[in-house]
Amino acid sequence: MEGRACLVTGAAGFIGSHLVRRLVALGAKVDVLVRQSSSLDRLADCRSKVRLHYADLRDEAATREALASAKPEFVFHFASPSRGANSADLEPTRKSIEDILKPLIGLVDAATALQTPPRAFFRSGTIAEYGAVALPYRERQRENPITAYGAAMLAGTHYLEMLQRNLPFRAITARLALTYGSGQSDEFLIPQLVDACLEGRRIEIKRPDDRRDLIHVDDVVSAFLAFAETRNVRSRVINVATGSAPSMREVAAEVIAATKCDPALVEQHRSPPGEAINELRCDTSLARETYSWSATIGLRQGLSQLISARRAQIGAGETGLSAKAYG
Repeated sequence: MEGRACLVTGAAGFIGSHLVRRLVALGAKVDVLVRQSSSLDRLADCRSKVRLHYADLRDEAATREALASAKPEFVFHFASPSRGANSADLEPTRKSIEDILKPLIGLVDAATALQTPPRAFFRSGTIAEYGAVALPYRERQRENPITAYGAAMLAGTHYLEMLQRNLPFRAITARLALTYGSGQSDEFLIPQLVDACLEGRRIEIKRPDDRRDLIHVDDVVSAFLAFAETRNVRSRVINVATGSAPSMREVAAEVIAATKCDPALVEQHRSPPGEAINELRCDTSLARETYSWSATIGLRQGLSQLISARRAQIGAGETGLSAKAYG
């Protein structure tokens, strides 16, 4: 990636900031696009090495101006919420259109209008697009999202697929499993659990038997870089996941052991008799066969890295990241 011009939207967010740091380390020319209200805390260690653009992607003129200035070879689009309201009601549906679909279409439009369009456009999708379908999730199965968030993200995926024949660049959606790692908002269970165990606080896990495909953020970044380095590939929707789905009870056991926390501090509810266990798990063969990519960071290693990072931050008096802003 050395010398390549890259534009990252949502660069102030959890995954976007990790990608920015990796691109900078690889010698890429990095432009980042964030909203005026975004905190740049996650970019503090590389802020001087990137070029910053402020724009709301729903503002078409500002978006076009930012892309015309950046002249990117690669666009990495992370400026979407990482989750939404757990419902299929009308109000979350309206909000999902504003927050997910309008920014996506505006960004694609701006990239298409460039005198020299980018070579490729990469977008973070989500396994929430699959919804209530058979496991493991496979890229070409019929999706059945059960929330407004999943439906809007899926609509974005389908729009990109529909537009592909008329786009001057290849567009890829990476359907991400549940991503964790240093810098994640403390609104999510894993950072909550790690911090509670490190600080000796009680924490409650309401559905410890649910299973989740969990992927470390460094593996996610490596996947996007693999996509960028592969030419002339037609697979446009790719699962970025591990293929395994530990229970939250198993995750808690790993964190308790690594932090040497008193297990009594982690209250784990029993699943009511007859209640279905919720499982999210992906098939990862397409990423492996098409891009020679697979996750390399196991759960124990990933949690150990996160715990070490949080222990250092807590020792330095830093609090968790609670902002919802995604850049």
